Amino acid sequence: MSSSNWSRLFAGRQGADTVDARIDEIIHSARLTWPTVDLPAEHFVAHLARHLPDGPPVEIALTQMHTEDLYLACACALGDRNAVLAFEQYCLNGLDNAVSRYRASSDLVAEVKQRVRERVLVADSGPPRIEGFSGRGDLRSWVRVMAVREAISLLRRTRREISIETSSDEDARLHDFVTPGDPELEHVKARYVEEFSQAFSAALRGLSAHDQTLLRQHVIDGLTIDQLGQLYHVHRATAARNLQRARRAVLAATRDRLASRLKVRPNELDSILRLIRSRLDVTLRWLVRIRRRH
Repeated sequence: MSSSNWSRLFAGRQGADTVDARIDEIIHSARLTWPTVDLPAEHFVAHLARHLPDGPPVEIALTQMHTEDLYLACACALGDRNAVLAFEQYCLNGLDNAVSRYRASSDLVAEVKQRVRERVLVADSGPPRIEGFSGRGDLRSWVRVMAVREAISLLRRTRREISIETSSDEDARLHDFVTPGDPELEHVKARYVEEFSQAFSAALRGLSAHDQTLLRQHVIDGLTIDQLGQLYHVHRATAARNLQRARRAVLAATRDRLASRLKVRPNELDSILRLIRSRLDVTLRWLVRIRRRH
C-alpha cells in the first residue's frame, strides 16, 4: 500500500483525508527509533488505526499516542525476532531496579522478568498480550506496572511485608528541596531545611507500608493514577483518593512534628507548609537522595 492510500485505513474519522503525510512521518520516525526492526508499513498503519483513540480528529488523536512504542509492540506481536530483542533491551533491562525496591531477591527479580516475558510476548489461546498495548502511554511504564504487580503477588505468597527500599540507581533528574533562585524559598531552605528533613522523614516512617509504597510508586517510579488503579485492581478514583490520603497524612504528621520543633507563630508555620505542600513531590525525591548519602 502506498502512502497515498493510508487515509483509507482511517475512513470515517474526521481529518482522515489529510493524514497521509503525517503517517509517513510517523513511520519514518519509528524506523529511525528501531532500525533493526523490519515491520511492513501496511501492518503497522493498520495496527495504528485499530488503536487510535476515539473521538478527536485523526491528527489530534495521533499526537496522543506513543507511536514509536506502538511500532515496536506491533512488531513483537507479529513475532519479529529483532523486535523481541529490542523489547528486552528497552523494557526489561530496567526492571531490576524497579522490582528490587520491594526487597526482592535476585531470583525473584529473574522470575518476575520471565513472567512478564510470558505474559507480554507469548500467545496462548489468542494473540500475545502486547498486541493490546494501545500506545496511549509509554511501553516501559506499561511493562513496569505489570512487573510490579507480579512482584507484589509473589512477595505476598511468601508472606513478606512490602515496603519501600531505596535504590542505588535513583532517578537522575531528582531536584533540590526548593527551586533555586527564589529568595523566599531560599530563606525557607536556609532556616528550616534540617528541621523539615527530620520531621518529614519521621512522618514517612509513620505511614503504613502500603501508603509508603503508594507514594513512592507515584512520585519516584512515576506511575500515574490510572496505572496505580490497574496495579491495585481499584477504580482510578479510589487510587486517587488513596494517594491523596497518604499525602495528607504526611503533611499533617510533618506539621505536628515541626510545630513541636520550631518556635514560630502558627501563621508563620502555615506559610512555611504552604510552600512545602506545593512542592511535596519534589521534597520526597530530595529526601530519598539525602538518605542515599548516609
